[in-house]
Amino acid sequence: MSLLAELWSRRRERPLFVAVAAVVLASLLVFPFFDWWLRTNFEFVNGAYMPGDFGAYMGAVDRWQDGEALYRQRENGGFWGTYLYPPVVVLLFVPFHEFLAFEEGAMAWILVSGTLLWLGLLTLVTRLGYDLRWWERLGIAWLIAGFHPAILTAHLGQTALFMGALLTFAAATMVEGGADRASKWPLVSGAYTAVVGIVKFAYAPIGAHLLHNPRRMKGALLVVPVVLWLSIRFFGVEAHYTYLEVLEWGINKGSDGARSPTLWLPPYFKPLAWFHAPQLLRAVVCLGVIGLSILAPPRARNVVFALGVATFPLFTPQTYAYYFVALLPAVVLLLDWEIRRDGYPELVLFGLLSVHLHSYGLKFFVHNMPDYFPVWEEMLRPHYLLLQPGLWGTSILVGLAAVRVAQTVDRSAVAARVSESVDRSASVVRGLDSSRTDGD
Repeated sequence: MSLLAELWSRRRERPLFVAVAAVVLASLLVFPFFDWWLRTNFEFVNGAYMPGDFGAYMGAVDRWQDGEALYRQRENGGFWGTYLYPPVVVLLFVPFHEFLAFEEGAMAWILVSGTLLWLGLLTLVTRLGYDLRWWERLGIAWLIAGFHPAILTAHLGQTALFMGALLTFAAATMVEGGADRASKWPLVSGAYTAVVGIVKFAYAPIGAHLLHNPRRMKGALLVVPVVLWLSIRFFGVEAHYTYLEVLEWGINKGSDGARSPTLWLPPYFKPLAWFHAPQLLRAVVCLGVIGLSILAPPRARNVVFALGVATFPLFTPQTYAYYFVALLPAVVLLLDWEIRRDGYPELVLFGLLSVHLHSYGLKFFVHNMPDYFPVWEEMLRPHYLLLQPGLWGTSILVGLAAVRVAQTVDRSAVAARVSESVDRSASVVRGLDSSRTDGD
């Protein structure tokens, strides 16, 4: 049975789920036309193709080949608008620089990244046991093209599509490995995850599933020395010292206060700027995710993966709307979990719809609604940061995934492990006291 046929067969037992699914599908299907209409009729959306971020990558390749410093510091001491990735990532863009002109290289980069994401999603869906007809396979490609964060990253020439592809393959190989301890796939899944974290450290929360399985962690750790050797081999030690300065600048930049949502740009996303102690909240949530990932049983691997990935755009210090592309494999895994256990798949779809509509939804709330209803601005302007659709969507996904992981944890086993640790500590203390007495 095809996916659409299976969805339609649930219309009587789960009418809300089918209705929300129809809305999400319709939105994704028509959104490329809607985005084109906006770009050709309204100035607030730049209609020209200007892959500025890809230009920063090409500039780094130029400087490296010319023997210049890889990182370019601005007069104010910052690195804004320049290459900000680890040195080794430059190698990823060399083929697009060497064989193609700038615009063709940018288009090829997006096409290759988007194709990889499409293939990754097809692999993940089939590994979960679903049948896909040929037209559904092509349809998934169109749905990706209609997902606004994917459109946004394509117009910027960003890396989010590529990162989403790697994450999707990490999820697919994790599912393929299953509970087989002799399988090679957990190692591969860990390796994919490590590459994502190396390319961009902001993605660190996606590594939650590595804590859940030693073999996936081993696969991740095996990648690090190889990448480090390549990086030092091609770029030297000095470039890495400068990259530490870039990281420090980025951390400080991420801790700055958020500008008003009325100063809107399509990538605008400040999920925790409304909270008075965002760093404390990030620390508490990360500790919670770490704890759940370690305590969850092997059968919870899919929702542990979804929890870590969903946590990333919501709690990483400096985040943007195009990071939502990474949520696609998490949505697939969480949706499958809810469907198989007769849970709340409509919540997963509502979360996806919210992040899909985040950019233009926020624009509507802070610019259009006050024009129609002046009282709207008087009442809600101080709370505009709470009107970010991406905040609602990611919060739903994180909350649902956390609940599902927590439900799999065997509390009696946890209590037994805690009791054992306490007894062991007490035994050590008694041993120390006894040695002191004997010494006297």
